[in-house]
Amino acid sequence: MKAVILLFCLTALSFGSDHSRDFAEMRDVVDRTQNDLKAASGLEHGDKQRARVQHAQDDLSKLDRKLVKGKFDSSAYKQSLGALKSILDHNTLPGSGRDALMRDLSDLQASRERR
Repeated sequence: MKAVILLFCLTALSFGSDHSRDFAEMRDVVDRTQNDLKAASGLEHGDKQRARVQHAQDDLSKLDRKLVKGKFDSSAYKQSLGALKSILDHNTLPGSGRDALMRDLSDLQASRERR
C-alpha cells in the first residue's frame, strides 16, 4: 500500500512539473513583455495611452497566473494579444519600444503555436 501511495505521489509531482515546462517558454515571453511595457509606460502621453498599457499589463498578469497553474486560458491569451495590438495601433512609442512590443507580440503568438 505504501508503495502505491509513493508511486502516486511521484507521478503527481512529475505531472505537475511537465505542465510548468509546457508553459515555461510562454511565461518567459509574458515576463519579457511585461518588462517592455514597463519601459514604454514611462514614455506615455495622456490618460488613454497609460490606460492601454495598464490594461495590457493586467491581461498579461491574468494569463501568467493561469500558466503558473498549468492551465492555458485562451480568453486571457486573446485579450493579451488584443491589448498589445491596441498599444501598437494607438500609442505613440519610440522605435525601439515599438520594435520590442512587436517582437513580444510575435513571440507570444509563436509560443502558442509551438505548444
